[in-house]
Amino acid sequence: MAQLQARFHTENEKYAVDNVPFSIPATSEITDLSNIINKLLEAKNEDHKYVEFDFLIKSQFLRMSLAKHMEMENIPTEEVVEIEYVEKYTAPQPEEYMLHDDWISSVEATEEWILTGSYDKTLRIWSLEGKPIIAIAGHIEAVKDVAWVKKDSLSCLLLSASMDQTMLLWEWNAERNKMKALHCCRGHAGSVDCIAVNSSGTKFCSGSWDKMLKIWSAVPTDEEDDVEESADRPRKKQKTDQLGLTRTPIVTLSGHNEAVSSVLWSDTEEICSASWDHTIRVWDVETGGLKSTLTGNKVFNCIAYSPLCRRLASGSTDRHIRLWDPRTKDGSLVLLSLTSHTGWVTSVKWSPAQEQQLISGSLDNLVKLWDTRSCKAPLYDLAAHEDKVLCVDWTEAGLLLSGGADNKLYSYRYSSSASDVGA
Repeated sequence: MAQLQARFHTENEKYAVDNVPFSIPATSEITDLSNIINKLLEAKNEDHKYVEFDFLIKSQFLRMSLAKHMEMENIPTEEVVEIEYVEKYTAPQPEEYMLHDDWISSVEATEEWILTGSYDKTLRIWSLEGKPIIAIAGHIEAVKDVAWVKKDSLSCLLLSASMDQTMLLWEWNAERNKMKALHCCRGHAGSVDCIAVNSSGTKFCSGSWDKMLKIWSAVPTDEEDDVEESADRPRKKQKTDQLGLTRTPIVTLSGHNEAVSSVLWSDTEEICSASWDHTIRVWDVETGGLKSTLTGNKVFNCIAYSPLCRRLASGSTDRHIRLWDPRTKDGSLVLLSLTSHTGWVTSVKWSPAQEQQLISGSLDNLVKLWDTRSCKAPLYDLAAHEDKVLCVDWTEAGLLLSGGADNKLYSYRYSSSASDVGA
């Protein structure tokens, strides 16, 4: 049997082995290598308890035999192979599920609460344990996106965006569990599909089926803005039905040729938007000008930005997740593609703590947990949903969330392994 010379190293001192080459079978897979490391650790310390490890060669996770991996990556077998090992991540476990009366379109969680939006026209707040706290009706069509604006112990501000072409800015008194609509944001001529709040909670941006992006103030006031009424909507009826004071946008960013599907703030004065027109656009908020355009060849459904690795992840109708540098001069350069979903990718979210990890949701009913060091296969498939997955989120505390067309919101507990925290 062919042998390879390999040298093992880890950043976790607790599991370090001697820095010398070992002769190992070329057919070795993850379990075989894990056994080798554990035997070496046992020899150093007889109290050692078996640990499952994952292995990386040139920053790529090993997902097949050593020989096969090296052949695929064109790594010469005559030289000593440097193999890094990390403690294996444990699979996220579904904990609870929360139920709406229709599809769950959106989810955003904090350290204390989970906010969801649904096609049942409501938004709801839940405890992290999945207990319902409050259901809020106010929109006359499906809620497409939700966002927290500010959170403190006395009162919270939150936003909902709807197919009814409006957004509502709400104040929630968490102590008394009372909800009040402060402002009704009007200006879009189509379904408002996505919203994003800036880091200071003073402004938010919306993207719509009408191809426009609009920036609004998120600060509550006692003033009502004048809105230009369209001829086909009677002014009188609007006034009597409306919740909250009318608010109009500060500025409109136009440039997309199709519906805007996703929007985010990549910096204090920078917005990224994704569209069905096959582009992701990066905007300067101060000037309202276009900074750059990233061009794909299919519809973009979702984008997410990681301040840790400064990368943009996108999900498309062609089933692929792609990573981009939003500050690149070459707008067609894809840094990496993650391929495993068999349906449209509807939602992506980066880990708040791990710069290599993200989750995705898809119309194939699956949530996938990825590490960018393993682009050919996800770390785990989370197969809790019985229907399309429409939204995902990842909290600082390691809670993964996914909502879908089965009307369920699942929560999964996930702790990245001790050895890799802060890596």
